[in-house]
Amino acid sequence: MSTPYPPEPWDLAGTGHLTTWAVPTSALPALPFSATPVTVRGRAIVSTAFVAYSAAGLMSYDELLAAVVVRHGRRVGLSITDIWVDSETSMLGGRGLWGIPKDLASFDGLAAGTEGGPIASASFTPRRVPGVPLPFPLRGSVVQTLGERTVANPIRASGRLRPAAAHWDLSPDGPLAWLRAGRPLTSVVAEDFRMRFGR
Repeated sequence: MSTPYPPEPWDLAGTGHLTTWAVPTSALPALPFSATPVTVRGRAIVSTAFVAYSAAGLMSYDELLAAVVVRHGRRVGLSITDIWVDSETSMLGGRGLWGIPKDLASFDGLAAGTEGGPIASASFTPRRVPGVPLPFPLRGSVVQTLGERTVANPIRASGRLRPAAAHWDLSPDGPLAWLRAGRPLTSVVAEDFRMRFGR
């Protein structure tokens, strides 16, 4: 019987709206047991993103995520603590292949919510400067818990980055309320990006 999602790797394409935050470590949700947050002056580095994947890649769907920069062994990677998509295929594949805790949500542009209420919304104003192409594909890893093991899954991304001013509205009763203890540092719009996820 075939699985209800494509095998890895997934080649995806689209546009991302990303913000980096500094968050007190005491506010962080649980991380994989053998991963520790990378900290600067007692604060962890967190990334949030609304991503719109297009039909130019394997699948077309919307996504909202929060990820903590972590150290896993000698390497540094991202651990996705919260993530929502509007594709059941993506949800099942993320969970089954890589241990990414995807849940379903509805999206309206840069806003996401569930039947339980709103999660978050954001507005981005790109700076009036040309997007800067990444000089080479960025390589990294996503560190998750899969089958009671901590696993690091490779990612590779390319595209153009444009600095932006951003404002996030995080529901005080929602699952991303822990981010309200932090402060945003920088924001960018990732234009025409492509990403290969998995082995």
